[in-house]
This record gives sequence, structure tokens and C-alpha cells, in this order.
Amino acid sequence: MPLPRVSLRSFLSSAKTALHNANQQSSPLTFVIGNEAADLDSLCSAVVLAYLRTYTSPTPTNTLYIPLSNIPHADLALRPELLPVLSRANLKPSDLITLSDLPPLTQSSRIPPEKTRWILVDHNSLLGELGKIYSGRVFGCIDHHDEEDKVPRDCGDEPRVVRKIGSCSSLVVEYCRDAWDALSVRSGSKSSDKETAIWDAELARVALAPVLIDTSNLENEAKTTTADIEAVKYLEKWISAGEGEALDQKGYYREIWMAEGDVEGMSLVDLLRKDYKQWSEGETNLGVCVVVKDLDFLLSKTETREEFFDNLRKFSRKRDLSICCVMTRFSDTGGNDFQRELLVWGLDDKGVEALKKFEAESCGSLGLETWEEGSLDAVDGGMWRKCWRQKRIEHSRKQVAPMLRSSMTG
Repeated sequence: MPLPRVSLRSFLSSAKTALHNANQQSSPLTFVIGNEAADLDSLCSAVVLAYLRTYTSPTPTNTLYIPLSNIPHADLALRPELLPVLSRANLKPSDLITLSDLPPLTQSSRIPPEKTRWILVDHNSLLGELGKIYSGRVFGCIDHHDEEDKVPRDCGDEPRVVRKIGSCSSLVVEYCRDAWDALSVRSGSKSSDKETAIWDAELARVALAPVLIDTSNLENEAKTTTADIEAVKYLEKWISAGEGEALDQKGYYREIWMAEGDVEGMSLVDLLRKDYKQWSEGETNLGVCVVVKDLDFLLSKTETREEFFDNLRKFSRKRDLSICCVMTRFSDTGGNDFQRELLVWGLDDKGVEALKKFEAESCGSLGLETWEEGSLDAVDGGMWRKCWRQKRIEHSRKQVAPMLRSSMTG
């Protein structure tokens, strides 16, 4: 039997307590974790799936699924778009569970791998330090990126969904939809219908936010799928019922979009690491930063372009990168004037070779046009750097990173 249902806030409190008392747990801890970029889709999908699996899971044991944000607690401050989402769900950033809540990952202090189970959302390969320790303990995933073949094909009672779609949250909603319906009926019979409706609305607000952001309020035809549209319709029902009025979908989208762009006070390094992912192919490391402002904004963070590239070089060396990639995505209105730019920098021979191959193979498919007459391009001393305007705006990091990784392997 699943555990008795509580509010989202109470659930997170219980999950955090269980993690802090990990050494007292007899059964393995089950984590639901998004990717290391920890964007809105990853953070919200983890919370929603963990909550619904905790209170609807068909397993005979009362499993508490712990939603783990894949960043330290301090880095939540780099995600202002979270604030309007959390406030609508009666939550604060301090309610979320982050890497700061884990014991240190040293051999003597970490939770033993055999005492854990991991469910991935918004990725299907556990990377970084967690991946080195716990990748053999992954038991399921829900993701909308390329298949990495790292999650077992048979996940038993846990989900294994990998499908291209606008938002991972839409896949979570699709997977949990029947169970959510049943949970609401069951909860309503045990507590006040009004209380249950409020809980459903709060959860739906969290699930809806990344769908709207990732599809530009369902207006980006290249990214929006039928499943995204159906997810929004389904979540709108819960929100309207729990809040007693029709959902202002456009207003909610703009509230989050405006917050996401509120990064003027961040340093260049914080902007680079805010939405960052890293991959390794052999001994070649690739890092991709996604920024919600244009390159001119990034360049304005330093006095000179030389200082800008010095900061970028230090950022890359700290992460032992052969290739550093900066992708910008920005819009003046949050609507159809969406634009992209792409800066790539090969920092050693392997990186240079890979990027020359990437340019030859992907320039046409990405619609790359030289940025500002090549003013940021450079070839010097074993390095190679180019910057473009990306006209094929439907290609996000989800598509560009696999292209770059492919150029690193051939």
C-alpha cells in the first residue's frame, strides 16, 4: 500500500528527514534526480515524479521517493525562475532537497551504493561524481534526450521512458496520469475535497512550469508535441479546480519567463555555470553552457573581450575541457522573436580537430552564420574559436551536444 498522502511541502520535509537519517534506514533510499544542469525541467520533474510515485507506487513496500536537485543548495539562487513556481505551490527554495543534503561523497562518509536506488528524469545517464559512484544503481528513467543505453531495458515496476518531446515534465505527467487521477479520488474520500484540490493544484503548478517554458507557452512549433499540449490541458484542470478560477496560462508563462531573464546581477562565471552540462568521450571533455541572454550581454560583463576570453579559458581549464561551448537563447518578448547564438572554442589539439569536423558536418543543418563579421573568431597557438548566429532555432543543446559529441568520436 502506498503511503498516506500529504501536501507537497510536508512530503519534501519527510523526504529530507529520511535522507538526513540515512544511516538509520534499513531499506535502500530511492532518489529521483534530474540532470546536472538542474534547469526548471529537471528540478520540477524530479519533485513531481517523486511525489506521485511515493503516493501511488504499486510496489508492496511503502517506498519514499526522494527528489534530489542535482546542485548544491547555494546554486538555487542562480535560478530565479524557480521562485514564482515555488510560491504558487506554497514552497520556498529551502524546502527543496539538494546535493548539500547528501553526506560527503568520500569513501568513508557516502551512502553505500547498495543502500541506494536511482530514478533519472530529464537524462538517461547518471554523470559526474554521482555517476562514478552510483551509476550501477539506476533502476529507471523518464527522459526526452537521445538514448544513451545506460539504463537497464527492463526496469520492472519503475518507469523506463525515453522519447523526444518538448518537456520531460510532459512525459512525467503522461506516465503518472492514471495514477494521479486515482490518487485524487482516494485522497478526497479520506480528507476534505477542498484540501485535496489544493494539493493537486500546487503539484500541477510545479509540473506545468517547465512545459510552458520549454515550448514557449506551446507557441514554439518546432518543440511542441501533442503530448505537451495534452499535459497542459490535463494540468489546467487541476489548477482551475484547486484555485477556484480559470488558469491564466499566458500570465503564468510570462511570470516565469521574466524571472528567468532576471540575471543582470550575476557574474560572468555564474552565468556560465547556471545551466551547464559536461560530457566525456574518451579523454576529450566537452562543456556546454546555456545562457538566456545574448553574447553582447555576456561580453558586457567584462571590461574587454580579452578579459572575457580569459575568464572563459579559466572556466574551461578548471573543468579540464577540450571544448567549451556557449549557447545563447533569448527573446525580447517571450514570443516568436526567439534567437540563438553559438560560440565554440577548441582548447587543445583534440578539441580543435573535433570542432573542425563539427563545422564541416553541422554548419548547414544548424543554419550557422558568422557572428559580427567573425570578430570573436580566432585561430592561434593550438586553439580554434568560432562564433555564429544559429538560424535553425529549433536545435537546442539537446540536439547540438550530440552533434559535438559525435565529432569527438570519429
